Amino acid sequence: MEEHLKYFVKLKQLLGIPVEETKKDFQLTFALESIVQGIKTFCNITAIPRELDTVVLQIAEDYYRAKYPTEFEQTAPAVTSIKRGDVTTTFGSAKAVVTVGSGVAFVRNYEAQLVAFRRMRW
Repeated sequence: MEEHLKYFVKLKQLLGIPVEETKKDFQLTFALESIVQGIKTFCNITAIPRELDTVVLQIAEDYYRAKYPTEFEQTAPAVTSIKRGDVTTTFGSAKAVVTVGSGVAFVRNYEAQLVAFRRMRW
């Protein structure tokens, strides 16, 4: 069994994706593989210690949400204008664009949680 697969079902649950739904499995697997490899590279380790299991899931959830933001957009229409008497206030409706780098780069945002597991290279 590949190491990232032990996190697969939990990641689906964290993201609110039904476990039996399979159409997003490729993206989920890619996100987990990227994060697991990123952590191994950053910490210079060959296996993820059990103590990092929740951190792996937190990073993978954040990475997936950042990489595929359209899956999590609210379906309710945004309010763009409010009128009270003679005063009208209009709000912009531009959506923010988020770019996500590689898993290794994304992992660096979680350096504080990972530094205790980092190993020295010789």
